Amino acid sequence: MRKLVKSIALSVLTLSSFITTAQTDKSLLWEISGKGLEKPSYVFGTIHMICQDDYLMTETIQNTLKNVDSYYAEINFGDQQNIAIMQKSMMSEIPLSERLEPAKYNELKSLLKEVVDLDITQFEYFTDAAIVSMITFKSFPCTDFKMYEMELLQAAMLQQKKLGGLETVEQQMEILSKSLGQDAIIEMLHDLKKEGFENTKKMVELYKSENVQGLYDYMKTSSYMTDEVYNEMLTKRNHNWVNEMPEIMQNQSVFFAVGAAHLGGNNGILKLLKDNGYTVKPVKIQ
Repeated sequence: MRKLVKSIALSVLTLSSFITTAQTDKSLLWEISGKGLEKPSYVFGTIHMICQDDYLMTETIQNTLKNVDSYYAEINFGDQQNIAIMQKSMMSEIPLSERLEPAKYNELKSLLKEVVDLDITQFEYFTDAAIVSMITFKSFPCTDFKMYEMELLQAAMLQQKKLGGLETVEQQMEILSKSLGQDAIIEMLHDLKKEGFENTKKMVELYKSENVQGLYDYMKTSSYMTDEVYNEMLTKRNHNWVNEMPEIMQNQSVFFAVGAAHLGGNNGILKLLKDNGYTVKPVKIQ
């Protein structure tokens, strides 16, 4: 299970925990019905990592998962092969010292030590996405974490739910390689140097209050979240997932768990499902 935690932390964390999109209704859990569905399905917005004291898991969320047939996350981490692929994809055959020009390498070396007290040599054979994940760990003011994907997966496995994923490990890694490069790493460290834990604390407060509109307004200001990155990490994937979801939930009730960043906005999962003729309504979880 430690390998599972590490794999999730070094992958999905880098994709969606930085931003959350606009939605006027305050809810993290949404019911999907209509358009000939035999049973309702649900989509739950996660924050991929959170301090244990801030972890929000209510009876409504647990009971909703208990009463469905299947559990689908962004990637099916119940498949051990996916974990192995993920771990392998986080390592680079080309050393970091060769991937970066000397000036940028020295800048990154200095920032890593000053801001998060990490030695750049430990990242010599890590991919850029893996480095981003480690920095994100350091942006939280705690060492005891909870991960929604892991907790939900454990519960689903105990309940013998059918497991699935909305995309493959290879697809996610391709997105990471396009979106989270060396410039993003340096921008993240500059932001962390300037704001400390305040950015993460604010994000967690907004998440716990289910204020996804506030999260969107706040996190969209991140210097490394460019329009191009936003399009790759969110918009394209949302459309791909909504194309997959109808067949998945046609004859079964499904609990979908994805980063909360994917829920709102004109290209968010909720709006796209509505545009496709489904009824989507918020579920009160607390």
